Amino acid sequence: MLIGVRTAVVALAAIALAATACTRVIDDARVVAAPDMGKAGATADDCTKVDTPLTTIPSLADDEPVLKIPQPDNWQRVSMLDSPLIRFTMRNASLARDAFAPTVVVTLENHPGIAVPADVFDAQQDALRTGVGATNLRVTETTLCSLPAEIIDYITPPLGILPPHPARVLCAVLHTENRTYAMTMTVQSADPGNQTYQRDAETILSGFQMLSPTA
Repeated sequence: MLIGVRTAVVALAAIALAATACTRVIDDARVVAAPDMGKAGATADDCTKVDTPLTTIPSLADDEPVLKIPQPDNWQRVSMLDSPLIRFTMRNASLARDAFAPTVVVTLENHPGIAVPADVFDAQQDALRTGVGATNLRVTETTLCSLPAEIIDYITPPLGILPPHPARVLCAVLHTENRTYAMTMTVQSADPGNQTYQRDAETILSGFQMLSPTA
């Protein structure tokens, strides 16, 4: 029972980090009139293929992006924490260390208009530093299903009795005709050196899909 309680605490802490980081992302970004700022959407053919089965994250509206996440063995869904912002959470109790389990938290938010992806990413970094207290940020520009994306590695602040530890967040931007969607996925563990965790985290991050609503 101890593991269940403490992993729930870690999941909540992970969600707090993700939610704080994501809250101001689009509101702080510059919205432009041009309808072609970045790719309007993506299909599965644009995404990195992984061997792990994909779980489709439930949408709250038909015009939202389609989100699919690799779910490796022993990663269990935590649906009680879902909200309009927090769309998916899972944890792996089999990889718990000191009763803390690795967690993955996916958020999605949107704003009318077409926001410049670079501004969304800058706001994400600022929120991590000022809202979360993250340190040692390292940013890698990338793409997700051909969409503009960024991976941010950072060190978390202390979370209860959990000391600072590495975390990684993937942020991607998708434009529809008149709306900007920003997705973040935060992956973290109290035992980041565990080889199974490292393999699973890489699969989850590389195989995640963000597809256009019509995909």
